[in-house]
Amino acid sequence: MNLKIDRESKTPVYEQIRQQITDLVRDGLLPAGTKIPSVRELARDLGISVKTVRTAFDELSAERIIETRHGSGTYIAERPDVVVGSNLRTRDEMQSDLAQLPPMRWEPYSFNSEFFGMPRSKRHGGDLIRFTQASPDPVLFPFERIKQVATNMLWYPQQFFFDRGNPQGYQPMVEYLEKEMALAGVPMAEGENDIILTGGFQRSLALVLDLLVRPGQRVAIESPSFSGLLNLLIAKRIDFVAIPMDGEGMDTEYLAGVLAQGEVRAVITIPTYHNPTGVTMSQARREHLIRLAARHRVPIIEDDWGRLLRYEGEAPPPLKSIDPGGYVIHIGTFSKSFLPGLRIGWITCPAAISWPLVMAKLGSDVGDSYFLQALLHEFILKGHFEKHVRRSVKEYRQRRDIMCETLRKHLPEGCRFRIPAGGFSVWVELPEQIMSVPLLSFCRDAGVEFLPAAFCMPDRKDRPALRLSFSRSRAEEIETGVKILCSVIADCLDKPDLLASVTAGYEELFS
Repeated sequence: MNLKIDRESKTPVYEQIRQQITDLVRDGLLPAGTKIPSVRELARDLGISVKTVRTAFDELSAERIIETRHGSGTYIAERPDVVVGSNLRTRDEMQSDLAQLPPMRWEPYSFNSEFFGMPRSKRHGGDLIRFTQASPDPVLFPFERIKQVATNMLWYPQQFFFDRGNPQGYQPMVEYLEKEMALAGVPMAEGENDIILTGGFQRSLALVLDLLVRPGQRVAIESPSFSGLLNLLIAKRIDFVAIPMDGEGMDTEYLAGVLAQGEVRAVITIPTYHNPTGVTMSQARREHLIRLAARHRVPIIEDDWGRLLRYEGEAPPPLKSIDPGGYVIHIGTFSKSFLPGLRIGWITCPAAISWPLVMAKLGSDVGDSYFLQALLHEFILKGHFEKHVRRSVKEYRQRRDIMCETLRKHLPEGCRFRIPAGGFSVWVELPEQIMSVPLLSFCRDAGVEFLPAAFCMPDRKDRPALRLSFSRSRAEEIETGVKILCSVIADCLDKPDLLASVTAGYEELFS
């Protein structure tokens, strides 16, 4: 919650706070149930008195926009009383014969979205140490540099900033990415491959899937896999077959048997710093995957989300760089290396399908924000992006090292983890008698939270594994949280009846 106080304004400070929070709720940026900072925390962050913030909160509470839950904190009300108009009416009030028609049946259009986000903990009163979000830390966002670049652009605005442009994207940014992909070993000469800018990874993947997959067809994905990928496939009602993984990445021998059945339309893989396992696919597996694609004439969709987030050694070049026949469609994003809310990603695809993809993009969303793409390009040109990545990687490496060292010292016997060479997370494998969902209940009570394996499994069934993300936690939080986690695991191993006392199912998690 980023509030700004104008000390020279004639509007009282408490009223500025009240109005900004109200606007955030009305605009949907603070959804119902969102926890907000306490009176003291907000007073400290804004550098103002506790009394001033309490006055603003009293106003918001009276307006039924926020509510205080004893022993838990302050939250946006479940039904914030922000938009109230006389134009609201019920179906029963409609004065028409049409009002007697039966209501529309929307049930056939729903789908299971239980795993689309972590349920809020209702059992823990205090703040949790959360190892659930594998995304950049807002503390590291280069706000001052961004402000400098944006201010200069707005001081001398260009018409195209706010107009609709080429659906392929802002051309200087396209040309920059063409050079970057060429430096990574991808043939970018005319007629080879093309770049298409999009609104982030999910938008890129949706565009590609819409082009490649028809109703009733299936794609092959890794197991475990990125929860956002699973959610997209479920939302688009695309069927999938799970391919197991090991220490070298996707099991391409298993994939070969699946492809031989002729039911798979595309293969989706995260070959570098796989989310959630952190595994990087071996060169032998990469080459085997390309050969399988050529043999079965099946395209490969490469999720190259985190190659810039490397902590040691050299990150392997994209899978696309060893693609001799145009089988690989590469998807990159700035959401993990820069700003997640910027929503800028790109597709590197064979020239033969670039025009259909651009036209599909034009037909579905007309185009993206040229201003944001131009802002990113200017940020890169001034050298700020490279400095930001170096600074961020240094910090994330320290957090990874602290997490892995604490795990090494305190993780009970029978548990295993692999030190990731890049990315944001550590995948921990547990003894087979400890499933992640029941374990989460105990860990939340103890003050720490992780992502259960069930959120990463294509079949959504629980496994004795979990993902710990270190990117959004300070060093002391990581050390404390990991020690708590290891202690709870040890208790469960020493007292097997503990886990049996939990309803070992998703009802406990989602209730």
